[in-house]
Amino acid sequence: MRLLFFTGLFLLFSGLTHGQKTITGRVTDGKLPLSNVQIANLASGSKTTSDAEGQYKIMAKPREELQYTYMGMDTITIMVEDVTRILNVKMNIRVEELDEVTVSKSILKGQKEMKLEYDSNPNIIKSAFGFMDKETSVFSMRILDEEELNQELNLSLAIQGQFAGVKSYCSPKGELIVSMRGLQSINFPRKAVFDVDGMVLSKVDCFQFVGNIKRMAFIPSLIATSLYGTIGLGGVVVINTKTGTITPRENGKPYDRAKLRNNFVEEGDVAENITEQTLPNYSKQLRQSNSLAEAKTIYNTNRAAYGSHPHFLLDSYAYFYEQQGEEDFANEIMEEFIDAMDKNPVLLKALAYTLESEERYDRAHDIYKKIYWLRPDYAQSFIDMANSYRNVGEPKSATTLYARHAYLQDEGMLPIDSMELGIIMKREIKNLFKLENSTLKIKNRKKYEEDDFSTRLVFEWNDSEAEFDLQFVNPDNQYFNWKHTLAEMPERIRSEKKFGYSMADFILDDELPGIWKVNATYHGNKQLTPSYVKVTIYRNYGSKLQSKEIKVYRLGTKGANQHLFDFNLTSRVAQSK
Repeated sequence: MRLLFFTGLFLLFSGLTHGQKTITGRVTDGKLPLSNVQIANLASGSKTTSDAEGQYKIMAKPREELQYTYMGMDTITIMVEDVTRILNVKMNIRVEELDEVTVSKSILKGQKEMKLEYDSNPNIIKSAFGFMDKETSVFSMRILDEEELNQELNLSLAIQGQFAGVKSYCSPKGELIVSMRGLQSINFPRKAVFDVDGMVLSKVDCFQFVGNIKRMAFIPSLIATSLYGTIGLGGVVVINTKTGTITPRENGKPYDRAKLRNNFVEEGDVAENITEQTLPNYSKQLRQSNSLAEAKTIYNTNRAAYGSHPHFLLDSYAYFYEQQGEEDFANEIMEEFIDAMDKNPVLLKALAYTLESEERYDRAHDIYKKIYWLRPDYAQSFIDMANSYRNVGEPKSATTLYARHAYLQDEGMLPIDSMELGIIMKREIKNLFKLENSTLKIKNRKKYEEDDFSTRLVFEWNDSEAEFDLQFVNPDNQYFNWKHTLAEMPERIRSEKKFGYSMADFILDDELPGIWKVNATYHGNKQLTPSYVKVTIYRNYGSKLQSKEIKVYRLGTKGANQHLFDFNLTSRVAQSK
């Protein structure tokens, strides 16, 4: 483990110093090529344009960003990664809608709708002027959720470093002082006021709301004065407390997101078994074989044409192991895949997912080690390795890995904070500590929010460029969509690439019994290759009876809403992270 630690540090820095490479691709409007699209490397300043066929070529290093600009189209910014070689980009027409007197590129939500969404949407905060959604607000605003706030000691520590240009401290009398740097004189500093659960206060105590804050935001002075008048000259700290913000609930629990609108899945909206219908010809031939000998003949025949294609090897491995039970032959194919893809973390991860779904945790562990060595600066590498250590019965090593991640952050070797990564990682660590407290010799921790829920669904995808929609359909046939696309959540996808994670989780409670359905619509990964999605279903989450089931799906057909799986549980989608 010590050797792994120091080697990991070496790889961490060497992995960040890759040289430039050529990025190629094609820019279209979804159907036709776009010529003269301006493509710029924001880091190096180099620029190019697409040709008459929409083709382009530009140099970039990992973690540099390419920006695509075209008149009348939404500007797109994409961060380059270690495996990025091809970026086929679809640009969308810029649409500006006139809603009463406000021009917006988003559909504005009403107060009733935001009130219903408040518990499950961390982008919404309550103020003296009603609910505000930062996604549709006319001004930029950062909203912090309780998981992101350090509110164990005092409010000053909770605010420090969280908002650009804002400083805070506790006065000798215990009053919380918040101000914007550069906007006040030495003699007459402008102090911020506080909007607490819709009530404007000129003063609050440093220890007044410790442990009771649900959300916090800061509105800068220019915007604050337009809303609050002259009292907002120093800015406004908006605070929502857990006890003071009452939102619609059913039986004391958060309102089901699927019920926010009259959303019903109509017959024919979802394609069943689309994966099987759109399999490559070699996979169809294998599945139609009548014997093991015939299947091997089909494999060897196709190997001459597809032997260098990683997906052919991966699909063939899964077929012979899962369908034929021919472990030795399947392992030979797997080793050939590993040798060919030894430096490709995206494809190695697809194999690791498959091995986990087959409960071959020891083999998956070896693959996750390879990925960790290739991507030691990715948060996902730490999470995957830690969970893999748990799978092979080494929870102490999992704890050490999380401690190492925290150390690298403290030393400034890894970035801190993201839109949702911190929350997901804390959830993983809390679950590890709670279920392994006897092994780790940890005293029982306090009750966690997740203890009130029965199920957790964790979605992970091997390719960070993968764009898709997830659709959760409750037993009443109402649905809630989560859209992982550049058009819908550009900031989240940028955060994923910056911090190196490709996962999302959804916490469910036991309110609505019956059969739930999960569907997905694939939008591609900027290449002509499939993406793999791993779903981990945790039942009795956070209890000693916790169990899990892993499923893996190959997404390759664009635009079709395909059915993934059903699960029979007494649960509803209450919150997603």
